[in-house]
Amino acid sequence: MRILVSGATGYIGGAVSRVLRDHGHDVLGLARSERSATALRARGVVPVAGDFGDPAGLSGAVRAAAPDAVVSTASLGNDASTFAKDRDAVSALRDALGDDRKKLVFTSGSAVFGTFSGGAATETVHDEYAALPLPPEVYAPASAKVHPMLALGFGAAMKARVETERLVLAAGGVQGIVVRPGLVYGHGGSFDVPTLISLARTHGHGVHLGAGATIQGYVHIDDLAELYRLAVESAPAGSVLHGVAGEVTLRELAAAVSRMIGADGRTEGVDLARMLGMTGPAAAGFRLTRRLPVSLARRLQAALPPPPGAGAGLSVSLGKRLSAESTRRLLNWWPRRHDILDDVESGSYAGFGAAED
Repeated sequence: MRILVSGATGYIGGAVSRVLRDHGHDVLGLARSERSATALRARGVVPVAGDFGDPAGLSGAVRAAAPDAVVSTASLGNDASTFAKDRDAVSALRDALGDDRKKLVFTSGSAVFGTFSGGAATETVHDEYAALPLPPEVYAPASAKVHPMLALGFGAAMKARVETERLVLAAGGVQGIVVRPGLVYGHGGSFDVPTLISLARTHGHGVHLGAGATIQGYVHIDDLAELYRLAVESAPAGSVLHGVAGEVTLRELAAAVSRMIGADGRTEGVDLARMLGMTGPAAAGFRLTRRLPVSLARRLQAALPPPPGAGAGLSVSLGKRLSAESTRRLLNWWPRRHDILDDVESGSYAGFGAAED
């Protein structure tokens, strides 16, 4: 097949491109700069000039490339407005693929099932067809004492994400498929693991929200890339696939990070402000405004955005429990790697983020 990958220079997109190429597919990668194009050529991927953030140009690039399928791993998303831009890009991809039953594989995420629990464990495990978006009383229960502006912002962002999923899965001339990866690790990359390492180096030991009993599903990048290959080759239209191989508590993960940096597995439970990287006046303001009425929080939300990097801290503070049983049965996908703690402690992350002499 001739397959176009958006985000092909990134962590997930690069792994997916490699696996697809290794299985005999012709792989093209979206490139918005000559630097990206050069990097793609070095990996044996044919660059296609285009920008995920420019829907009109993206549509033209896809029409010119004439792929049999598109795998979208790129994202502009960080909040409701930027996740809405993802939706615009996906709409352009759908239109460009036409009515020839070509496949569109979209990368969502386990955060659509994210729940605030203050660091406590949660019991609910969501399967591939659980109802979305989650209502506020589920993702931000009163017992979690979530800052109202944070709860509103997270809810709006995930609502936009779910709207994009629905667009992908809508009936029509495109075979839409949604993939929701868990916490992705391996080969020294990831979105979440480097955040925990950075926080640990800042504090001198591993940190986690509250008691650290929060549970997340995880998957090794190689197993996830194999899932994408199976999705392109075999998944029927309308499939929702969960990319998780097992579960880990954030206290266990923080302890592995602690051992990796030489802190003997010592961890500390901290509040959400510290997990978000807030210090000084910002942290104090966050704590003082936690009891704001929702109506006032809604008005202040745009004027008081979270600090840069807060999204990463939030990601490693949420519960994200997903079942992949239906995915495995549908595609005969059996992840091989379940070594997230070993890999973080003494594998591909060894020395990650250490200051150089």
